[in-house]
Parts: sequence; structure tokens; C-alpha cells
Amino acid sequence: MELRHLKYFIAVAETLNFRRAAERLNVAQPALSRQIKDLEDSISVQLLERDTGGTRLTEAGSVLLEEARDIMERIDMAREMARDAQAGRRGHLHIAGLGSMSLGLLSDTLAKFRVMYPSVDVSLHDIGHRDLISELRAGNVHLGFSFDPNILLTREFDSVHVVKSRARIAMSVRHPLAQEEAVSLKDFDDDHIFCIGKAGIYDLHRRITQSILSERSIHHKPLKYVANLELMMALLAGNYGVSLVFPRFFGETSQIVLKPILEDGDDLEIFLSAVWRRNLQPKLVNNFVEILRSVDLH
Repeated sequence: MELRHLKYFIAVAETLNFRRAAERLNVAQPALSRQIKDLEDSISVQLLERDTGGTRLTEAGSVLLEEARDIMERIDMAREMARDAQAGRRGHLHIAGLGSMSLGLLSDTLAKFRVMYPSVDVSLHDIGHRDLISELRAGNVHLGFSFDPNILLTREFDSVHVVKSRARIAMSVRHPLAQEEAVSLKDFDDDHIFCIGKAGIYDLHRRITQSILSERSIHHKPLKYVANLELMMALLAGNYGVSLVFPRFFGETSQIVLKPILEDGDDLEIFLSAVWRRNLQPKLVNNFVEILRSVDLH
């Protein structure tokens, strides 16, 4: 049994007339008769009765007509779903999230994407300290975000700047400098300076902080690692030290203040970039990036 058999059978069963069915299908009547005979032979069941009184469905034919209509409807649905998937209107988009920053930065984009592409499922993945480029290459995620200005991007990848933020110093409201309008990096040579990450594994925050301090020949205590943003905020609130942070990615609380830095320099600005593979789920990713660009994240 092939799909054309079902298509021909439905036409004959609905018209109960081989001539009209042949005209509807734009085929010769003898060819249509042969197709119906082939269908009956393939399933060893008589579907139609023909005599001088006309053409009638057998009981088996009535059952097959109902099922054949359902099959053809599902095929039409599958065809439309495949077209939607090719156009990026259906499928599953996997995004490497931003941990605790995902709510503030992605919520509006995800909400708008949901409205425009309701048939696309979205999953946010916490890849932790795993390398974003490796995750993209492995196909574990379709798109991710990176602060690293030196991230290796080849022709295999594409990216776009999403947010720009200028560094500030985060400290407890109990810190001696908490009441100052602006502070100098030189004022914190006796403070512990916290960085999110792990030594030798995920140390971008440390590298950025170290580069900013070294560029200005600022002496300081050894930088201290903290596993995540939430733990660092707790230590800052408790006045155990300070941190060089970027306000757009850091939630100010009643216990923590962010102070402008008196020093100047382009290295005090950081860009968050969206990164994706060019040829992996291109329409899904492009549709998401288009909305990402349209949402005001600044």
C-alpha cells in the first residue's frame, strides 16, 4: 500500500464514481481502476462493489476511508510542520544560559520569542565551567553568551554584541568608602578582591580584573576566587572584601553599593556577545538573534 493508493481510493470513495474521481485526480479512468485493484490485492480485501446500479463501499471500504482520511491529514500536518521547522517556526532551540543573570538579560527576549514563535521549544542550559565553543561544536547548545573579548571565532562561528557595561567597584554599605560618589582603584590595596570562577578552569573574571589592575600598576592582595555570583554577593554584603563588577550583570542590593571608578580607559568596558555556529539550526538561531537585537537590553 502506497500513499497514492490511499489518495486514489479516497477520491473514488467520496464520489462513488470512477469517471468523476479520475477527473478530480486528473488521471485516466483505466489507470485509476488499476490502482484501486492493486490496493485491494495488496491488502486482500474488497473495498468497492461495482454493478449496474453503480459503485458502493463495502464495510471494509468504509473503515479504510475513515483511516485513509486521517492518514492523509496527518501527512499534510507533517508536511506543514517540516516547512515550519525549515523556516525556524518550529523545533527546539538550546541556549547556554547566563546563570543568575539570565532573568534580567533574557526574560524580555524569551517572552517576545515565545509570542512570535509559539511552536518552538526553548531550553536553557547551565554549562558551568565547560567551554562554550566546545559545547557549540558538539551541538549541545545552538547559541551561547561570552564576555571573553579573545574568544576564538573562526568562519565556523558568528557573533553579535548584545550588551556593553562599564566596570564599577562593588562593596558593602558598611565599607569605609561606601559614602563616596566615586572611588579610585588605588583605594583598595588593603581589601580582599573577589573574582567569580575557579583557578585554571574558569577565570575570565580574574583575568579581566588582573589586567585592569596591572595596566595601572596597582598593588593589591592576591585575588580570591568565589564559586558563583550569589556567594560573592553574600561575602560583599558582609564586608569581607570588594569586587570589580559590571553593573548590567550584577544585581545591586540594599546591602551592596556599586561605585563609579575614577580611572579611565577602554578596558573598563566589557561586551557581552551572543555566539553561535553558522550552519547549525540556522533559522532557529537567526530568528532568536533577530529578536535579541530588537530588545533593549541596555
